[in-house]
Amino acid sequence: MAHGGGRIVRVLLEERHSTTMKLSEAFPLTHAAYPQIGRWEEEFDLENRGVEVCDFLVDAQQQLLEESDEQMLPFSALVRADIIEQTRLAPNETTASCVDCVRFIAAVIPGQRTLSSGQLGDCYGWVLWGISRAHDPAARVNNAIYAVPPYRGAPRELNEAVLPFAVDWICTAYLLARKFGGLDNHCRDFFDYSTRIVLMALTNGDVRAAVDATLAIANWATTRGHPGAEALTGAVFQLSQRDSVNADTKARIEMLFLTRAAQWTDRTPVEWARHLLGARREHLREHEIFQAMAVATDDLESWTANRTDILAEIRRLSTSYYERSSRAEALISLESRASILMPLIYCLTRVGTVEDILDVLWAWYGSADRERGDSNVLFVCPNHADGVAYVWATGRWFAPHTDIGGSFEDLLIGISNALSEYFRGPAGDRVVDLDERRAGIPAFEDGQALLEAVEGHYQLRGLAEQLPHDFAPRSIVVLPGHRDPFQSLLRRETGRFAALEASLAAAAVDRPIEVLSVWPGATQLTEPELECLRAAAQASSWRLKVRNGQLDVAAFKEFYEDPEADVLWVIGHGEQSPYSVYESGLVMGAGDLLAIPHLASFAIPAPRRRLLVLNVCSSGSAQTMDGMARIGLAQELCCPHQQVIAHLWPIDYHAALAFGCSLASRLRTEPVSIAFASATEVMRRQTDLLQELDGIARGLSARERLAHEHVAEKLSNVLCWGCPALFT
Repeated sequence: MAHGGGRIVRVLLEERHSTTMKLSEAFPLTHAAYPQIGRWEEEFDLENRGVEVCDFLVDAQQQLLEESDEQMLPFSALVRADIIEQTRLAPNETTASCVDCVRFIAAVIPGQRTLSSGQLGDCYGWVLWGISRAHDPAARVNNAIYAVPPYRGAPRELNEAVLPFAVDWICTAYLLARKFGGLDNHCRDFFDYSTRIVLMALTNGDVRAAVDATLAIANWATTRGHPGAEALTGAVFQLSQRDSVNADTKARIEMLFLTRAAQWTDRTPVEWARHLLGARREHLREHEIFQAMAVATDDLESWTANRTDILAEIRRLSTSYYERSSRAEALISLESRASILMPLIYCLTRVGTVEDILDVLWAWYGSADRERGDSNVLFVCPNHADGVAYVWATGRWFAPHTDIGGSFEDLLIGISNALSEYFRGPAGDRVVDLDERRAGIPAFEDGQALLEAVEGHYQLRGLAEQLPHDFAPRSIVVLPGHRDPFQSLLRRETGRFAALEASLAAAAVDRPIEVLSVWPGATQLTEPELECLRAAAQASSWRLKVRNGQLDVAAFKEFYEDPEADVLWVIGHGEQSPYSVYESGLVMGAGDLLAIPHLASFAIPAPRRRLLVLNVCSSGSAQTMDGMARIGLAQELCCPHQQVIAHLWPIDYHAALAFGCSLASRLRTEPVSIAFASATEVMRRQTDLLQELDGIARGLSARERLAHEHVAEKLSNVLCWGCPALFT
């Protein structure tokens, strides 16, 4: 019966594909949303007119791209959905191979654009969907088959039309692989294919695209220690020496030599950087002038001589992103390119001051309408070649490591295992056995291993011996930032506590707490938390305001912009996408998402600084690229007039209740930073926690919920007490 039914379905599909279809019928979702795009009435015949179908899609993407990415990317997403359906319905291998060609071409332009704008997760989806019939861009784990063109079964002319796009796909894939996890094995598998394709393109005269792709391959190969790196670098080095090669192309090639690829040339990276700034400056584009400046600065003398010019170039680059993009997209661009800061940061941790470092970061991240915060900070660079680097106003210390790369790798493995996420380290991609059903859910059994990895890497006890006895930093600045419990462990091991820096701006004076305003989103333990907040407010003579009625976006805007509230307290649920700010934010009462860019547009009352408590899962999680980990809900809401308490990962609901009650209790008598630090200490020990609750009021239902033995075990885990974080 099943076999016969399969034959019937196959016959029906063959009949459908043998009937002349229009493009509008083959791409129904795309046509419905973009009827104004011409040529929809043309015939859809992949086997005989596949090249025309590809031309139609590329022309439409380019036409929409002239308007904006906001037009082209949604169009391409609908095309993708229609192609997925075409793949599912393909009646035979010939048709499926033709769809493979169309899929590959349809993925190239959105892959390029998402890479350029720093949307690396989306770019990853486009790159791999373009070469797979089964890759799901929305899934965290994929076990698909991947194949590059030409595709056996497709007509020769269609494959020939596809191959020029392969150069662009290769360039995007290898550039992305340097920045983003999950592509190294594909790049190894397709290395010989890719070098062959770009050499063909060079032979055919497509010099610019082929050179860019070759450099992308060589850069990745150098970073990953691929055996083909030396030959490829040598080839482009020889090419750059030819008189027939124009200065623009020479500049493209010579930018490669700012990396370890310089070892196969006749100069060092610093020498190449100074050569580029002297001989090729007019041919450098966008970020490349600063990138060369950063590499050229290798000692105090070169920094002192060029400090003003370097900071001006950083500000020019940062401003250019904000001028042509929204705030959210500009920040994505900055974070995704923050790796070009690192040579300069590494130099300044050795020979500069914390003032110098903050000036660089302020030029990169800061806002012209705000004042930078003072230099009383602890700067931390977790991946410095000389060991974990700590710099403060009066000194510096490098935590000694025999293998800093290995230690950093172990740290990221520990974080990955404990958070059921994937964070790639300096060794590149590694095999991860991640159950997608458990992805993002903290694994309490790995909490102790995380604790040991953090302690082993940061060597905080050694740091405690180095810091001045009277050192009390206002904040901790970490670059590159990672999702680890560093803040909590710093206090435990050194006795010092400071907020995690997000805004870099000078803070306004804190508001005394007189009005506590609560957003009571629906969670398992909303009522016990509310009861505790009421009791704490009554004991402190705070005026309590609890939001009633419909808990929608309009209501949250009114709640958030309330000028009376000294503390905003949000109970509820959050969403955090590893890749998209538009899929991260707060979940409203009806289940709709208040995304970060929308929420960040709401006004914050001035002039003094209030406290925002986000007792919400992952409200302090941020996309981790190469920068300060600035792309997150709490981080984006920090400003001179608001400090934020949030959670670095999904917090256990008992831990959220324990922390919320402890914090409310401590805020009655202590300033925010002290109250936060003591609250995380109280919640770790059940006996202290229960005494704290009794001190607020007798008979609280939270006490009953938190008195069980299994709760005590959970709360003692670093994945509970290390989850809350204070941001400034």
